[in-house]
Amino acid sequence: MTGNRLGVLDGLRGIAILLVVWFHIWQISWLPAPARWLQFIPETGFIGVHIFFFISGFVIFYPYVRAKLEGKPFPTWGHFAYRRAIKIVPSYALSIALMFAIGYQHAEQSGGVVRDIVTHLLFIHNWFSDTYGSINGVLWTLAVEVQFYVVFPLLCYAFLRWPYRMFVAMLGIALVFRSAIPNSPHFLQLIEQLPAYFDFFACGMLTAYLYILFRNRPLPSLASHAATGVAILGFAGLIALMQALFAIRYQPDGFAHWQVINRTWLALACAGIGLGSLLAAPLWQRFLANPVLVFFSIISYNWYIYHQVVARELWWHRLPPWHGLDPHADTHWQLWYSLVAFPATIVVAAAVTYAFERPLLRLRLVKA
Repeated sequence: MTGNRLGVLDGLRGIAILLVVWFHIWQISWLPAPARWLQFIPETGFIGVHIFFFISGFVIFYPYVRAKLEGKPFPTWGHFAYRRAIKIVPSYALSIALMFAIGYQHAEQSGGVVRDIVTHLLFIHNWFSDTYGSINGVLWTLAVEVQFYVVFPLLCYAFLRWPYRMFVAMLGIALVFRSAIPNSPHFLQLIEQLPAYFDFFACGMLTAYLYILFRNRPLPSLASHAATGVAILGFAGLIALMQALFAIRYQPDGFAHWQVINRTWLALACAGIGLGSLLAAPLWQRFLANPVLVFFSIISYNWYIYHQVVARELWWHRLPPWHGLDPHADTHWQLWYSLVAFPATIVVAAAVTYAFERPLLRLRLVKA
């Protein structure tokens, strides 16, 4: 941990973005994993989005629970709104402008230019089938994030007063909502709405609460080793759940139906990883917060926004080149495409992060 930055969460965020990027590049290249027993990772890598929601619940609740349990001044809601806006909106708006500038949005389902732009700027595009995947298909998660920010002040107030009851209530909302939608003709869209992810945000918030609670208490000398064991068990649970998801990949809408119940188990696995790692032995923390994963974490927002765009542009422009109608049977092309796509997406993300996002984040226009 450095200052107010929790290194293990950076490491976890780095893992999450790597999973998502690998998933989307695999969807284009079909390049098999280095070993057959690892194939479940790229094919279920969208699980990285779920990890992001868990981390988000932790990160935005952390300063408030820390203030309450440690007797520190509460951050103002103006500061909260400003920090969330300056982190999310500029890079988001820039990406939308670029998508229209290069004509990328025409490759996606579209609800019309005006409707696309308005719903995206209001962060409600995931509510409508004709704008859900328009402009840039990955942006639906930003709508879920911002909608959570809108209701967060109320959830924060209640969670600080009744943490365990609110945790159970938010898990209940997610389970009831997901259980009610499988027969809906809009099931695949409804399962990606905010209430369907409440358990991930709840687990993130409870992890922040328990971390501050345990950190401020004297713990036995072996506590850090026990916490390391919890973190390892959490990772084992996450891997087992991804393998179970992989096993039903050929069933019609199998991924979505599997998540109706099992998302909660995924959220609890994230909580085990997060809380265990935060309290773990220093060696485990250094292992998870290694420089590569921390770098991935730093560029993760823009890597998420641009990776699929860059990967698809490479495909449409036949870079690397291929012959015939379909290169997917060519293992040589699959490898070279992946070797080009991964670093290309990183370069674009790093450029936007360091030239655009981070200078804005350094601005101090609102006092805490």
